[in-house]
Amino acid sequence: MKARVRSALLLVAIAIIVAGGSFGIRRAILAEQEQRGRREHGEKIAQQIEQIRQSQAFQEQRRQQSAQLALLVDSLARNPQDTSLLLPIGTLMLQTGDTLGAIATYRRYVDSVNATNVVALTDYAFLLYLSGNRQQGRALTARALRLAPRYQIALYNMAVMEYDQNNIGSAISWMERCRSVDSVSPLGQLAQRALEELRKMQRTSPH
Repeated sequence: MKARVRSALLLVAIAIIVAGGSFGIRRAILAEQEQRGRREHGEKIAQQIEQIRQSQAFQEQRRQQSAQLALLVDSLARNPQDTSLLLPIGTLMLQTGDTLGAIATYRRYVDSVNATNVVALTDYAFLLYLSGNRQQGRALTARALRLAPRYQIALYNMAVMEYDQNNIGSAISWMERCRSVDSVSPLGQLAQRALEELRKMQRTSPH
């Protein structure tokens, strides 16, 4: 049970970080629904989802994203002062699977353009955490929350970081804060489902 819950939470967390904002929320919902599908309907639903992801439409979307990314990268090379291109480049790098490129792009944006952009800071922080730089990832997430204490994605990410460190009580506390910001938003509903699982774990864990 513990391994299954860990997998579900981390899949949702990874999805959230992808590009931030509404795209990230849609990916988070998809990841959560896939896990719920696995539990309720078995491998058949998961296989169907995988088939959709590998469909011609998905591949065409990926090609379009790659083409758009190439255009933006070329435009930035020709106009290096146009830092407005950095965030969409970082987003497209994530969408096309270039995680290291995305980290470098977010770093450049946060370090040299706008260190107070909460969305970029939160995304960059969780990318760092997932890549193994946990201390800096947590520190930057805390910075984002000092700037915007009610930013749900940062609250959710902090909860997942605490869970990943086996701090279940602290994870519950952060997840409750995330839900309390807006319990009916897509992320608030995800937080509620995560809370239910975390509390089950807390009740059944040895003291």
